[in-house]
Amino acid sequence: MTILSAMRRILCAAVFLAASVGFLAFPAGADSNTSPGTALSFDYSDNVNPASASNGSFNIIVDVVPAHTAGVVRLIAVAPAAANDPNLVCSFQTITYSQVECAFNFTASGVWIIHAEYATSTKALVSAGAVASLRVGS
Repeated sequence: MTILSAMRRILCAAVFLAASVGFLAFPAGADSNTSPGTALSFDYSDNVNPASASNGSFNIIVDVVPAHTAGVVRLIAVAPAAANDPNLVCSFQTITYSQVECAFNFTASGVWIIHAEYATSTKALVSAGAVASLRVGS
């Protein structure tokens, strides 16, 4: 085996591994609306059933793809119309390990609309976003 042949095999293995990891980084069932190159997705432990929570504190994690994207993400939870509650806002947070996490304290039962907004910095315009519904029960 020549050195060139061995290098080709290593390169093919590296490309295959990188492609496999890329497929695993985007959770199934994520809802995203993105700008070219950046995608946001909500990371729930169970992507088979719709997300749900009880009244009180609930952590929401947003994955940012591709990995190692620099920037910030803001999360906004819009209360059900019947609740007449104000929106809950997690201000822009720096992306760490391709994720941002926010704990919301839901005060009303019903379907909350969760918005995730990505920007390259706190002073830049939002360039990617994702929206998900979260059913909150008592």
